[in-house]
Amino acid sequence: MSLFEKTAKLFSCILLLIFMTGSASADDFKVINTEKSTQHTSVFVMPVYIVLPEGCTFDKTQAGCVDKAKKVSLEASVIRLPYTVLLEEFNEATLRQDDMELKMKNEFLWNGTPVMLMKIFQKTSSTLVGKWTLIIDRGKECWMINGIYPAKDQKRSEAVLKTIKSAFWEREKDLSPIGISLGNVDVGKTSLKLAGLLDGAVVYTKDGLLPTKKDDGSLFVVSRLSNTFVTPDKQLGFAKEKMRMIEKCEKIEIISEKEVKIDGLSGVEIVGYTSGDQKKLVFQTILFDGKNCHVMVGIAKSGIPENMSLFHSVTETFKSAR
Repeated sequence: MSLFEKTAKLFSCILLLIFMTGSASADDFKVINTEKSTQHTSVFVMPVYIVLPEGCTFDKTQAGCVDKAKKVSLEASVIRLPYTVLLEEFNEATLRQDDMELKMKNEFLWNGTPVMLMKIFQKTSSTLVGKWTLIIDRGKECWMINGIYPAKDQKRSEAVLKTIKSAFWEREKDLSPIGISLGNVDVGKTSLKLAGLLDGAVVYTKDGLLPTKKDDGSLFVVSRLSNTFVTPDKQLGFAKEKMRMIEKCEKIEIISEKEVKIDGLSGVEIVGYTSGDQKKLVFQTILFDGKNCHVMVGIAKSGIPENMSLFHSVTETFKSAR
């Protein structure tokens, strides 16, 4: 799945990721200290290093890496919630609502940092997926690392757990989501706040929470499609196709489309409404720099005129990372 497709599903995916858990470790010890070895490698945007499972051939993804043949993937994201608040969301009742079953859950002091290691099984449309999930306390935010595998494959479960338990990070180092080279928008004089980093996309909400607790449900997402060249004559069609992916379960009625130029980059701005029972504003601007596509998406379910103005003004401040 492409980065944009992940971002396009964000309105529903955010809730899933916030409640995504696994359960705990297979050992009884409560203190873990790992040392960085020559086998440790960096596959995530944050400075967490792991030893990859033997016998797997991984391809890099925006969130981490994946071995498609063995159906094993490693993903990481930044959640802008304090550790104690985030853990309150992990309970069996909440997980059951999303077809998840909590199998184990244990808390550790890991490299001097409070963490929760969990295991879940999640039903999908065609299979049962297993997840080892590590939640790392980073003060005002958390790092979440997921190891995903076929739930019925015990050997792969053990291999993924071994990889998760190899995780190493420097105690004094931290991550600022703004530091990712996607490009930046200026929200300083707006109601938007940085909420977190999700699958390589930077997410803003009005309360800085994922999911947002604001009544209008508004969020603004900045992402990038790397190594994607679109010729000028195909940019509008490309943007309209991506617009249709944003709300997979609902059709979007496009009410306006126009060419724009921001930070010296040409692009396309498209505005539409979903056609479901709950009409939502969907705003999208894609800028093209010759090798990448910079994507900005705003979604709101109420306060539409005000949010339309907000999304437009924030998009105008975009500066690419050069």
